[in-house]
Order: sequence, then C-alpha cells, then structure tokens
Amino acid sequence: MESATDDTKVCDAYLRWARVEAEERSPRYAEWARGVAADQALCAAIAELEPVKRQPNLLFAAARFEGVPLQPWSAVRDAVHAAWPRIRSTMLARMTQTNEARRMATLLPAIAHLEGPIALVEVGASAGLCLYPDRWRYRFGAGKYVGDAGLPLLETDASPSTPLPERLPEVAWRGGIDLQPLDPDDPDTRAWLEALVWPDASGGIDGARVDRVRTAIAIARRERAHVRRGDLSVDTRAIVEEAARHAPTVVVWHSAVLAYVSAFERAGFADLMAQLPVTWVANEGATLEIGPPAPWASPGGFVLRRDAEPLAITDPHGGAITWLDDIPR
Repeated sequence: MESATDDTKVCDAYLRWARVEAEERSPRYAEWARGVAADQALCAAIAELEPVKRQPNLLFAAARFEGVPLQPWSAVRDAVHAAWPRIRSTMLARMTQTNEARRMATLLPAIAHLEGPIALVEVGASAGLCLYPDRWRYRFGAGKYVGDAGLPLLETDASPSTPLPERLPEVAWRGGIDLQPLDPDDPDTRAWLEALVWPDASGGIDGARVDRVRTAIAIARRERAHVRRGDLSVDTRAIVEEAARHAPTVVVWHSAVLAYVSAFERAGFADLMAQLPVTWVANEGATLEIGPPAPWASPGGFVLRRDAEPLAITDPHGGAITWLDDIPR
C-alpha cells in the first residue's frame, strides 16, 4: 500500500491537471478530475499504481473504454467505483496513445524548408497515425491551403509569420517505434483511440476528433508504416539508420511523448538527436527541458522545436500554432 502522502499527491495532481490542462479544453474532464481529487478512496486506489499509470487522461479513457458514459461526475462516480477492477486492469494494460492527426498541421511548418524526399520516423508512434503528413490537405487560415482538394482536411490556426510549405512533403519511407504499438487493423485499436479523445466544450463526444481518428486509421490501414516495438532511449538509432537507406533526409518527429520518460532519458535522447544526421522536430510540453528555455510559453501549452531550438507555441491537440516572431514578449 502507498502512504497517505502519496494519496494526497494524487489528489493534488488531479486538481492541477483540471486547472492547467483541462479547464479551457474540456470542462467535463476538468470536472471529473476535481471529482476524483475530492474522492479519498479513489485517490488511494490510484496511488497504488506506479506513477506513470496515474494520469487523469489514462484513467478517464479506461473508464470510458469500460462503459462509463460522458456524464457529470455526480452521475458517474458510483459507476467508476463499481467498474474499478476492470478500469484498473485497462490502465495497467494500456497507455495514452492519442495519435491526434491534427498535430501534423502544427509539425509541418517545422519541415517546410526541406526539399526532396524524406524518410519520416516517429518515436512514440502508437498506431502510426501521425506518419502520413502527405496524405492530408491542410488549411492554415482563410485561403491558406496546402495539398490536393481531394484529400481529407486538417485545420489549424496559424499566426502570420508561420512558414507554410508550398507543397506536401514527399515521404519515401515512414516508420516508428513505440513501447506498445497499436495495430490499425485491430478493432480494439479504434475503440481505444476513440476512448482517448477528450470530450468537447459541451461535455459530449467530440465528433470532429473522432472522425479524424477514423480517417487516420483508414489511411494507416491502406498504406502500412514500419511501426515496431521499441524504446526511444535504446532503439532510435537503429530505426534512423534504416530510414536513411530510403531517403537522403531523415526527419525524426514526435508530439506529447517526452513527458512519459524521465528527465535523464529526455536528456539522453536530446544528446542522441544532436549526434545523428537528422532533422529533429519535437512538439512537447512547455515545461520540459529539451533545449533553450521558452519562458514565453504557458505551462499548459506546447513548444515546437527544430533541432532543440524553439520555433513556436502550439495547442497540444493541434488547434493552433503561433510562430516565435508573433509571440508577444
């Protein structure tokens, strides 16, 4: 059993997550997080899990995966308690792997300057849904389109200085590693990825994001990427070497991954990226130290970096990108 101090840490973490991460993006999840924080028994049960398994978004996705509806916390608290053994098993067996395809719209400007074919590697690739930047059309604001009109659309609000690509990248090879890769052909993959989609501002299912997940899965099923089980600290070099055999330029990118590894592992990964002949694109939480500081970024936002240098701040789910030159400081 964990100590009462650990129980308190869980409650405090859920309150902070409600305030910093969820309040403006998903009021329903903010309410759920505050409800968990006020539930001493549930905090104690969560505290028995290893720290990486205590995340609110993992708990809430597991609850929904096990049938808990998107209703106010007062209406679902008893259901969460009743289903806790199943929810706990799902939390232990799975990971938070959202694969929000719209993040590609905020990653793409970081490689707008590259010419010719690229080999694309994603660490923390999950089902590989963010390995297809060439299979979508993008709208970066009124009249600012990139890509063929027949492709599915990703939209993000881009600030005026954001460098937009003139055309879609030519991806000659795509692959990735993940501790727990998901198979896009597996029905459970779709069910889990949909459970990971946060509720919308009204507290209900975010239909637009669910549609993107389904479209992205269909793309990944048509054209399989080389996604395999691997640890970014151990296996990145090997997959980069494989990628380099397929194109002269290798891009390694990732989003919302490095928060799940230790500071020591993050530092080691940053050192590896500096050693390898790659373009490194990281879209991670503003508080993570993987390069020069970005004091102008809010704690709940993401910072887009290329080769560790800050380029922009982004919405964690891909809804906006503000280039460095447009950030008030």
